[in-house]
Amino acid sequence: MHGGRLGRPHARRIRTTRYKGERVTESPRTFQHVAVIGPGAVGLCLAVRLAQQPDGPAITLIDRDADRARRLSGRAIQLLSDTGDLQARLPVVLAPKTPPDLVFLATKAHQAQAAARTARAWMGAAPLVTLQNGLGVPADVAAVLPDTCIVVGVTYQAANVVAEGVVHHAANIMTHLGYEGSAPDATVDAVAAVLRGAGVPSRVERDMTSVIWQKLLVNAAINPVAALAGVRNGEVADRPALAALAARLAEEAEVVALAAGVTLPAGRAAEVALATARATAQNRCSMLQDLEAGRTTEVDYLNGAIVRVARDHGMTAEANRAVAMLVRVASANAKREESV
Repeated sequence: MHGGRLGRPHARRIRTTRYKGERVTESPRTFQHVAVIGPGAVGLCLAVRLAQQPDGPAITLIDRDADRARRLSGRAIQLLSDTGDLQARLPVVLAPKTPPDLVFLATKAHQAQAAARTARAWMGAAPLVTLQNGLGVPADVAAVLPDTCIVVGVTYQAANVVAEGVVHHAANIMTHLGYEGSAPDATVDAVAAVLRGAGVPSRVERDMTSVIWQKLLVNAAINPVAALAGVRNGEVADRPALAALAARLAEEAEVVALAAGVTLPAGRAAEVALATARATAQNRCSMLQDLEAGRTTEVDYLNGAIVRVARDHGMTAEANRAVAMLVRVASANAKREESV
C-alpha cells in the first residue's frame, strides 16, 4: 500500500505481504473499525459475533441495497444457535463514514469482484479478507484492488438466512487464514486474533493453496449433486446413485489438483466428501438454496473452475463439466420461472 496511516495513531505498525507475496507493506497489529461486506449468512454471522466484544472494534455492515440497509439498520440483527442466541444493532450502509482498518468480504464468489470495486472508493489502506468458496476470488479481487493486502480465508462456518436480518448459525467451525504461495505474517495473525476474540475458531496456515482445494473438492462433489437432485446433504451420501456421482466428481477433481501440483492427502477426496455430506446431513447447501430462489449459483467457481484448471494442464474433467452445464441450465430455468 502506498501512503496513508492505518488504524488508530497508537496502533503498532508491522510489515505484511500482499496476495501471492508480490510486495511488502504495513498493517496494524490491532483493528479499531471492521467493515463486513455482504448481509448474507456468513456476513451477518461474523458481524454479530464481532459486535459482541466489549472492548472490540466498531463494526459496520456494508450492503449494496439501500432499502434493505435501511431496514436492517432499524432493528437488531439476530443470530440463532443451539449454544445461545445473539443480537446486535449495527450501522448498515452503502459505504462507511470513516475508512475501516480491516474489511471482510463475505459476498458470493461471483459478486466479490464487483463488491471489491465498489469498496475501492472507501476502504483506504485496510487489509481485505476474502471468504468465498471455490477458486479465483483472491485473483479477481487483486485485479481491482492492486494495492490492497488480501488475506485469503476459507471458512467452514455453517449458517443459513432464516429471514431478513435473522441467521441460524448451525455450526461454529474453523476458519483458515493465510496467503497463497507465501508464508503468513503478523497481519494474518491479527485477523485470526480478532476472529478468535469473537468466538470464531481460526487457524493460520503456512500456505492456503491446499486448504482452498480441500474445501473445493468437498463443495464440488456435494453441492451440484444436492442442488440438481433437490435434496439435503445427507441424502447425497445415503442414495447410492447420488453417492456414486459425488464420489466421481471428487475423484476427478483430485486428479486435476494433483496435476496442478497441489498437495492433498492422496486417494481420500471421495471419502472426505461423503463423510462431510453425512456430517452435515440436515444442511441444504447454498447451491440448492440459490437454485430454489432463482439466484445465480457459484458453480463457475467450483466445478467450472476445476474444468478450467484441467484444460490448462491438457486434461479433461468430463463429470465436472457435465454437472456444471446441468446446473447452469437449471439456474437459467429457475430464473425464467421466477420472472414469470
